[in-house]
Parts: sequence; C-alpha cells; structure tokens
Amino acid sequence: MAVELSAGSINDLCNGVNARQPIILQLLGYEVLQMGTDNRYYYRLVLSDGVHMNSYFFLDHRLNDLINQGQLNYGMIIKIEDFRFVDGDSYTDHSPRWTIFIERLTILVHRQAFGYPQPLINIEQMKKPLVNLNLNGYPSRVFYSTEQLERSLIKIEDVKKLLSGKCTSMLKLTLIRKRPVLSFSSCRILNMTMGDGVNIIHVSAFNSICDRMDQILEENKTYYITDVVWKQKPSACELKLQSYSVVIECLYDTPNDESTESINFDILLQKDPNSFYDLIGVCIEVGDVEMCNQPTLQRDIQKREIILIDSTMTTITLKVWGENVNLFNQSFDYPPVVSVKNAVLKQFNGEKYFSLVKFSTITLNPNTDKARELEDWYSNVVSMGDF
Repeated sequence: MAVELSAGSINDLCNGVNARQPIILQLLGYEVLQMGTDNRYYYRLVLSDGVHMNSYFFLDHRLNDLINQGQLNYGMIIKIEDFRFVDGDSYTDHSPRWTIFIERLTILVHRQAFGYPQPLINIEQMKKPLVNLNLNGYPSRVFYSTEQLERSLIKIEDVKKLLSGKCTSMLKLTLIRKRPVLSFSSCRILNMTMGDGVNIIHVSAFNSICDRMDQILEENKTYYITDVVWKQKPSACELKLQSYSVVIECLYDTPNDESTESINFDILLQKDPNSFYDLIGVCIEVGDVEMCNQPTLQRDIQKREIILIDSTMTTITLKVWGENVNLFNQSFDYPPVVSVKNAVLKQFNGEKYFSLVKFSTITLNPNTDKARELEDWYSNVVSMGDF
C-alpha cells in the first residue's frame, strides 16, 4: 500500500498548530544532544512532509532505543501518534520557533525520499490565542496578545456615554465583590461589582454563563472583558455577560509605582461618587475601632475612621477596614503621612467620604518627595499656630 506524507503538517506543527491526523513524515537525519539539568541524551530529528523539512523535532528520551537498536533509521517513514509542543528560543535567523517532542510513534519502513522538501525558513511564528474563560461552545472573537488587548481599552466613564446595546470595546476590570448566585423560577443570576481603578460598575451573568463565571472568576483578580451588553439604568449602569462574551484573565500586572499621583482634597470632594482615587495627606485624627456586620462574609469586620488633611487645608474622612485598622493602634510622636492607592469615593446622606476596598493599598509615612513635602508643610502650619 502506498504511503503519502502529510503535506503541510510541518508548517503547522512548527507554528504551534495541531496538524490534521494522521501525521506521516519521513526521517531524513538525526543527531544526539545532551540537554536539561539532568544532562539526559535526546535525539534531534530532521523530518520531511514532502514539502518542507525541519529539525525542530525531538524524540522523547524513552524512545531512544528505537534508534540505538536500529529500529528507526534514515529514510524511514513514521506516523506520529502523540507529541507535545515546547516554545523554543526566539532566534533572529531561525524560524519557526516551536519545537515538538515526539512521545509515541509508529514506524513504516521506506527508504526512498518522497517529494522535494525544502528547508522551512522565514516563517513567522503563529501565536496561540489567549484563553477565553467564557467557554460555552459559542463562537467568540479571538485575541493573541496582551498588547492587542491593551490597544483597544476603554474606561468605564467612556462606556457610560454610550447608548444601551452591544459593547465591543475592551474593558480591563478588577473583580471587587462577587455575590452568591441567586436562583429564581425563571433564571439564575450572578451579580458582581467590578472596577477599572477609577469607576465601579455592576456586572451580571445569567443561567449557564452565571454558573461558569461563578466557578472561575475570583475577587481581587483582573480580567479583560469585551462583547457584552451595556444597559443604562436611571440609578446605575450595568454590563451583562453573553454567550459570545470574551473574558481573559490579566496575568501580568503593571508594576506598582511607589509614588502616589493624588489630587488635592478640595478638588476630590467635587468629584462624582463611586470613583477611585489616590490619596495622600496628614492623619490628624484617629477614630475608635468599631465592629460592623458583613452578611456576605458571615462575620463581623473591624472598621475605623481617620481624618486626613492636605496643603489646601481641606479634610477628608477615610474608612479603614479589617487588619488595616491595626496600623493606627500605635502612639505616634508626630502625625503620620498616609498614602492610599485606589480609595473609592462614596456619598451617604449628602456627605462624601473615602473608603478602602479589597485591592486598595495603604502606607504610613511613605518614602516619597510628596510625603516629605506634606510633613514639612504640616510642621510649618503647626509652628505658626494656624492649626
């Protein structure tokens, strides 16, 4: 029976794409290499599909005896049964860059070369798509790199300007709070609060999507989200996840900047609630610790209110929660400078205040120029008796 090589399969395999089965190739050569921390010997194979040949194939060390005992030799035809991809080094003059480890094969003995294979060169590596966590069998858009996601980002405040309907812009949102799934006679719903570092928004998922998102989405993690339905409501705005929505976890956080780019308190108090801001000010008052009931956590949590002041002589109230209240248990010889990243602005009964959330960070007396400026300013104000 004539054997046909799997033309085009080397191009697919070396670009990280699963080739169509069966994968039948011809062995044109090999060399032995010593690799890995254990200095194990591997056979590097030169394989041909009749169109291209490439040496980015390695024989699993457990199959070395096939060559050592003469069962596998030059010119033979093999059928690759099992393999795995390994992303190799990026060389400027070698392409493609995916290596393939052959873990199981079947030998078909032939000696005559098939076709006129040429070296596979100057082939751009095809990257595997990023994983869409919303896997439900419905077709969705495909993205291949974080750079591609970042280029199309839009802020919540910009989404709020859109009319209700499908939103195809990319949002980068951190899950602040995920509530228990609610079950009704007609549907199940998952309600979440997410934020982009400036604004917060309500996100919901229904039925099968609700079950999937409840399993995989975690509080304090950040996700790229697009292809959702945007709904304007009189009191709030909402994003609804759909069967075709794309949800990709953000695995690489932007490095934190030690400095805090804050806005003066007098301007901050003019901003709309439910937005996130960085704060830095001198702590001039520390309230007592209170115990507050948190139904979602099914336990009490500590709360403490502190008063901060900045160089505009404007004071703000900051609510601190959980273990962070202990930062203010000690006696300070001098009022500390408090720096906060991602505090949320709230309003209750007409009064505005700031509160820490799960992904907020708070630092006392940070080693920054802004903190030293505030410390000097406050010392001068106190010495002049203006405070």
